[in-house]
Amino acid sequence: MPSVLVVGAGLAGLNAAWRLHEAGIDVSVLEARDRVGGRTWSQALADGTVVERGGEFIAPDDGVLRGLAAELGLELVPHGFSFDRRPLPTHDAPTESQLDAFTSRIAERTAALQEDAPGSTVLTDATVVEAMALRRIETSLSAPLAEASARRLFGDPAHRYDPAVRVRSGNQAVALELARRLGDRVALHTPAVAVSHQAGEATVVTADGAEHDASVVIVAIPLPLLRELSLDPGPPDDIRAAAGRTGFGDAAKLHIPLAKPPAPGRMASPDATWWCWTSEATADVPQAAPVLSCFAGGSDAVAQLSVADALALRPDVAPATEQIPLFTHWAGERWTRGSYSVPGVGTCDEDDLAWTRPWGSVILAGEHTAGPQAATMNGAAASGARAAATALRLLAR
Repeated sequence: MPSVLVVGAGLAGLNAAWRLHEAGIDVSVLEARDRVGGRTWSQALADGTVVERGGEFIAPDDGVLRGLAAELGLELVPHGFSFDRRPLPTHDAPTESQLDAFTSRIAERTAALQEDAPGSTVLTDATVVEAMALRRIETSLSAPLAEASARRLFGDPAHRYDPAVRVRSGNQAVALELARRLGDRVALHTPAVAVSHQAGEATVVTADGAEHDASVVIVAIPLPLLRELSLDPGPPDDIRAAAGRTGFGDAAKLHIPLAKPPAPGRMASPDATWWCWTSEATADVPQAAPVLSCFAGGSDAVAQLSVADALALRPDVAPATEQIPLFTHWAGERWTRGSYSVPGVGTCDEDDLAWTRPWGSVILAGEHTAGPQAATMNGAAASGARAAATALRLLAR
């Protein structure tokens, strides 16, 4: 029977494996970590409050991830505040109309460019409100605007995160449930180091020297790890070009347990690309979970993020004295090396297509292959479904 080997048990790899399993294909998954989920990583604090050490916000148009959660019987609950409109200690958050005006203006300037340019050059005369909106974008980018494509960032202003939701039991529950259904087809502590392949057959070598044979291999690992993986033959020129125009950001999250549940809310740092928030505890109770969550986007912001500064932004909360804050720095994670992909200047539609083209018996998946949906959990899940469909076509030849 034809078989497929998936390298990586994040949302991309597990969704690909699950779709293939449903189609009756013999599929196995190799994961380097001691857990599944990749950059979705949920953890319960001492009091049982679940926090997201990785991907957290699910947007209204994240249809693939929302559909997958529904398929798996997982409930989505709101955060209870605006993701897109963030106040500063000295300024109220932009209104919806102000945000609409900003996105229209920046889209017009981007469309007028003769060629792609860094995102930082498109709107240099920003008002205070526009600067706040730009800061939100740069924070989420997890890299400086100067390193990103203006056309990719601002060419389509329609995507918004409000109202954002999350999985009630933690976003990692999506990966955990997929892995539960796949059973012993998922192997942990098994990092792949090399792939040799040709049309119709491939061999994956893992760190312990074992060889795993399959008809098709789906490689669904973060971009820094893909660059280190030995591939023979290596990617064709169009994929190499796409990879050369794709950066990778840096991010950290800080979770501070609180003495009592505060009101839901958010606040952005006035001088760095990090922000903090308190989310609703349930879908029914307008009361935040007893934790202050923070996200730092970019290496400079990661270096500045501190418990003291976070608490200063939210003077309405008090830390729990008996619980220790939880800090997660994704650049320090061995099997990630950063946050997520960044569209570099010159990123184009051809790059999006290149990531989706198989060569030999190798197919790529992962958020960095998801085109306009890159850098999101939804993009990762969507890339897995796309990779599974491509594998089925290869196997049918």
